[in-house]
Amino acid sequence: MMSTSSGRPDTSRSACQDPKSCYRNEMSALIRQFAISALRRLLGRADLRSYVRLRRLAFEKRMFKEPISAPQLRSAFEKLGVKAGATVWVQSSWNEFYNFPGKPSSVIDLLLDLIGPEGTLVMSAIPLKVDDCKILEIHREPVSTGLIAETFRRYRGVKRSIHNSSSVIALGPRAEFLVKDHQLTETPWDPESPYQRLMEADALCVGLGVGRFLATLTPLHAVESILRHENPDFAAIFHGSTTYRWRTREGDEGTHTYLNRNGAFDAAWLGRHYPRDQYIEFRLSNLWMWSIPARDAIMTGVSLGRRGINMYRMPWYRRLIA
Repeated sequence: MMSTSSGRPDTSRSACQDPKSCYRNEMSALIRQFAISALRRLLGRADLRSYVRLRRLAFEKRMFKEPISAPQLRSAFEKLGVKAGATVWVQSSWNEFYNFPGKPSSVIDLLLDLIGPEGTLVMSAIPLKVDDCKILEIHREPVSTGLIAETFRRYRGVKRSIHNSSSVIALGPRAEFLVKDHQLTETPWDPESPYQRLMEADALCVGLGVGRFLATLTPLHAVESILRHENPDFAAIFHGSTTYRWRTREGDEGTHTYLNRNGAFDAAWLGRHYPRDQYIEFRLSNLWMWSIPARDAIMTGVSLGRRGINMYRMPWYRRLIA
């Protein structure tokens, strides 16, 4: 673990390990920023990604009107591989559940019922406001990862990892194993993080309404942490650092410094390179769903990364909305 006493971002490690990779990344970022600025002026919109998402959502609400019942949703979860005793990582978008008459808690309760008392449910819980100037009280901080995750955060017994930018919440027998020591990691996705521990727990990663396969999967960043010591392209992704202070409900306090990740990426584009037999993907009414074992998601990404294929090396036209 890195540490400083200032409580402010530490730039002592901001120098890039591979100048050529850094130069390519910086030039790519400049070109992307120029193109995005031009599109913003053309469309009169500051947030292009939200603009595209809302336009797509409005169109699909007119196209897809078939209701989704609770039994249908349960059957879909079973088809994805959600079963008794499983550890299941879920990333979701409640906005896409407009054909389901239930509440966010209805989705959570269905998942918990399927995995049973021996299973563990896990979700991303990135803090709503990342502010390294204030003390992070992780038990109080709302999440930025959607209404389903925020509802789950409030469930009795849910545990949460201590991290300023990449926190995780979990409920079940493996929850403590998954969330402990996150505040000791050098990058948010190191071997001691919840993300790589998903592999040890033989977890299943599930996407609900977050786009096509692999479009949104936070554990995929573990690929960068695994390869940064052997590949200069991945080492160049990390430069600069952030330091913050944290405090738990029990009154424990500490300071944590982690390396910053930099650069635009497109996981959906990377997903095209995954073997089709590794994952399940289908659509229920408007709702895209997919699943893949955490080990396959991460280690296939590692294998592709070693061949020069990664979510940061996308075609130029994908960079405009990445």
